[in-house]
Amino acid sequence: MTMPVKTLVVGSRFGQFYAVGVAAAEHLELVGVLGQGSRRSRALARYLEVPCFEALAHVPAATQLACVAVGGAARGEQDPALAQALMERGIDVLIEHPLLPQELQDLLSTAARLHRRCLLNSFYPQLPCVARFIELARQLHRQQGIRHIDADCAVQVSYATLDVLAALLESVGPWSVDCVAPALSAWRDISLVMAQVPVSLRVLNELASDDDGRMQRLQRISIATDSGTLLLASPHGPLLWLPAVRAPVQDADGVFDLFGPQADEPLPCAEVLEAAAADWAQVYRRVWPTAAASALQPLITGVGLARLQQRSLEVVRLWQQVTAALGFPQQPSLTLPAAGLAQALEHVR
Repeated sequence: MTMPVKTLVVGSRFGQFYAVGVAAAEHLELVGVLGQGSRRSRALARYLEVPCFEALAHVPAATQLACVAVGGAARGEQDPALAQALMERGIDVLIEHPLLPQELQDLLSTAARLHRRCLLNSFYPQLPCVARFIELARQLHRQQGIRHIDADCAVQVSYATLDVLAALLESVGPWSVDCVAPALSAWRDISLVMAQVPVSLRVLNELASDDDGRMQRLQRISIATDSGTLLLASPHGPLLWLPAVRAPVQDADGVFDLFGPQADEPLPCAEVLEAAAADWAQVYRRVWPTAAASALQPLITGVGLARLQQRSLEVVRLWQQVTAALGFPQQPSLTLPAAGLAQALEHVR
């Protein structure tokens, strides 16, 4: 019987999803939470009935994996330094996005020198709807080619969005950032080329100084082919196939078949391939923790790790150029809280 892999979680904000996912996975064992002794870190460890460590020296020597979810220089945090220190202690590391290109290159060089495994995780490709979207988009691209990609996202998940596109195209380059539309609003439009496929990227370039979780949208991506459009409305669904428009059947006189039985096999206007998650509680309690734990698999087995590392190196360079073109994010205006449509309509009366 295989023993569970002893896993540490570093950070207690987004790290909560990793901690819950690791604690629930049968093949993993959560050894504790490493933080700075904050009330949140202690509470998280208490909920999960594991130790809360305030120093790396206190982490058990038998620890094999670490999930580092603190943030790099792009967020003013020290993820890379922590990841390097963990690898020097013989621990393989999964580190949350984003990182700057030099940070990632330095970490991978350290991993190679120490014979350790290190992986930058963009998180979203592990979500069930996104994973199926990537696989279907790959099949469409191989069979008939993608004509165009439309993607929009919040700036907080711009790296992850580019990584999803790289995953479905199975390549990043040759790539280019062609132009940036005038800044008429916080939504910025950028024209890209990735793997010789044109991409229209729209980014909500807003970031609250005290809360990077305030977003009108995470991701929406549509893949246009000659046969139709594959639409991922959000990372949690729905996932739709919208067939290209078919003209009505016509008779020998050129009259559309509006009066008799349809001659051709009916073609649906839209196919629901995956329904949306029931609610955000389900996403936060089950979907995200499961995705966080599953992201560790390449570190455990080594399967596909080199390919993922190379893709991350390429995507992070593209992401740096995109964010430079976007400019510094705006502070969002005061907005109404997220609500169902009926509640939202009530607010405007």
